[in-house]
Amino acid sequence: MIVKESRIRTKNGAGALTRHVLRGAKNEAIRVLTGSDWLMRDQMREAHREGLKYGLRHIAFNPDEAMTDDQLSDFAHRLCDELKANPEDLTLVIHQKDGSTHGHLILPEWQQNCTLDSRFTWMRMEKIARLEEIRLGHRLVAGRHDRAIAKALRTEGHHYEGEQVEALIPVSHGAKPRSAYTSQARRITERQDLDLPALKKLVCTLWSRSDGLKAFRDALNEHNLSMRAGDRAEQRPGAHIIEDHNGTLIGSFTRLTKVRMAEFRTLLAEEKQQVARKPEKDIKSTRLPFRRTTANFYDEFPTPKASGNQLSLPKRPVIKRPHIKEWQRQLWLQRINDADTPTTKPLRPEFPVYILSVNEVRFRQKIKKEIAEQQAILDQQAPEASWKPLDKEKTLAKWCRQLVPYQKQLRESFDRYNSAKNAWQDAEKSRWHRMTGKSQKLEKIADKLFYEFLEVLRFIVEALLYSVGIRPEPPNPICTALNEKDQVALEQFKETHDTEFSVMADSKKLAPWLDQRFETIVQDRQKRFEQSIEKHGAKKEAARRKIEQLSTLLNTKPASHHLQAVISQHISNPSPPASSFGSP
Repeated sequence: MIVKESRIRTKNGAGALTRHVLRGAKNEAIRVLTGSDWLMRDQMREAHREGLKYGLRHIAFNPDEAMTDDQLSDFAHRLCDELKANPEDLTLVIHQKDGSTHGHLILPEWQQNCTLDSRFTWMRMEKIARLEEIRLGHRLVAGRHDRAIAKALRTEGHHYEGEQVEALIPVSHGAKPRSAYTSQARRITERQDLDLPALKKLVCTLWSRSDGLKAFRDALNEHNLSMRAGDRAEQRPGAHIIEDHNGTLIGSFTRLTKVRMAEFRTLLAEEKQQVARKPEKDIKSTRLPFRRTTANFYDEFPTPKASGNQLSLPKRPVIKRPHIKEWQRQLWLQRINDADTPTTKPLRPEFPVYILSVNEVRFRQKIKKEIAEQQAILDQQAPEASWKPLDKEKTLAKWCRQLVPYQKQLRESFDRYNSAKNAWQDAEKSRWHRMTGKSQKLEKIADKLFYEFLEVLRFIVEALLYSVGIRPEPPNPICTALNEKDQVALEQFKETHDTEFSVMADSKKLAPWLDQRFETIVQDRQKRFEQSIEKHGAKKEAARRKIEQLSTLLNTKPASHHLQAVISQHISNPSPPASSFGSP
C-alpha cells in the first residue's frame, strides 16, 4: 500500500482539493463515506481565522490489492489514531479507477485547541501501511524508511511485524525505492493533457531497449521527446532532464529510469569520448617502410684505425632487407607500378566508359529506390512467422499453476454459501424457527452469500479466460456491494459461461479443456500464417518480376531520354503494359 501526504496552504483555499476529490472526471465511481464539500471549506475558513499557514492535510492511500470500503475506512481511522486527529472531523472519499479502488483522507490542521501533529509523518504512515498489509495478508511494499519502521515496531512490541519489515531493507543505500515524480508534477502534466505515468513507462521501455545514450536520444526523438542538461548544473553536475517538443518537463532521467547518478555520469563521459574521438585517416604508403641497402654498404667507407693507446670504434651493424615471400614481393612490385602509372595512361579496353548526365544519374537513383521498395515488399513476413512454437507441456503447466489460487478461492466461497444454505434448510424444517423469524434471516444470509458466490464465480471465469488468452484484459475486481441489476447480470453470466464454471469446479474436466484450448491456439496461429501467405503471395510475385525488370535496366548502358520518360511513367503507375520494360 502506498500512502502519500500533502498539506494544503490556507491562502490557496479548498476549491482545487474539493474538485479533485469530489468531482474527478477520470474516476469511474466516487463514494463519499464521511464528510462533505461544505465541511472542508469550513475547516479551511477556521484555519484562516486562526492564522495558520496550512489549513487541510490530504492523505491519499492506494492499496496494492483489492480492499473493501469497510477495510479502507478502518485504515483511515488508524491513520487518525496515529496522528492524534479527531475522527469526527475527517472527510473520507473512495475513488474507483480502472477497476481498483483507492482512498482520500482529508483532515483539518486545526484540532480544536492545537494543530495536527506533523513530525515524521511519512515514516509513521508507512508504518501503519505495513501493519495493515500484514493484518490483511497482502504483499508488503518496500519503502525508503523500512529500517526506521522496523525499529519502531520492535519498540512498540510488534517483533514479528518488525522482522517482516526488516526483510524488505535493501543491501545498499542506493537500492532504496524512490518515486519517479511527485503528485504535484503529475497534476501539472494532467492539466496539459499529458499522461505522466504512461510517459514514465515509455521512457523506461526506450531505455531498456537502447544500447547507449545515443540510441536512447534517437528513440526519444521518434516520440517527440528530448533529453538535455538540467538548469541547475552547479548544484547537480551531470543531471539531465527529459522534455517533450513543447518544452514541458517530464522528469529527471535518473528518477524515471532508476539509474544511479554515478553510472549515468560514466555513460556521459563515454559519450563525450566517442564524440571527441576522430577517425584516423589511413594514409599508408604503398612502398615498403625500410631502406634498401647491400650487405657491404658500410664496408665501402673505411673507418679510422686506432693510433697509440686509442681504441678503434666498433663497426656499425649492417641493415639488411628482411626476407619476404615471393608472392609478397610480386604484390609489392605491382603496387609500385600502380603508384608510378602516369595519369595520361589510357584505361584498359575491358572497362567501357559511359559519361552520365545529371538527369541520367537521377534516373538511375530513381530505379534503385524503386528496387528497394519492391525488395521491402519481398522481405515482408507474416506477423507470427518469427514466433517460437509453443511448448505444450510448459504452457499447460503454466496455466494450471496460475489457476490454482482461483480454484481455492472458488471452493472457499462455495463452502461458505453451502454452509449457509444447509443452516437455512435445517431452520426451515423447524416450526419454532419459522415462527420466530430465524428461518427468514438465514434465508437472506444464504441469498446474499449466493450472489457473492456468483460474483466470485464471475471473477474466476474471467481470470480463466484471461489466463488462456481468450479475454484481452485482466478480470475486474470483486465487488462486495451488489444491487438488483448486478444480481441479474451475474445469473446471466453463469448461464452463458456454464462450461467454464464446470471446468473450474471439477479438476478432472480442467485438463481436457486446457488441452483443447491449446490445440485451438495452435490451429488459429497456423491458420493466420497461411492466410497471410495467401494474401501477400500475388503482391510478392509482382514485386519479384518488377525487380528483375528494373535490375536489367540498371545493368545496361544509359537509356535515352524517351525511354527514361516511359520508365518513369511506369514507376509512377504500377500497372502499365509489359512492353514498357523492354531493354534499350
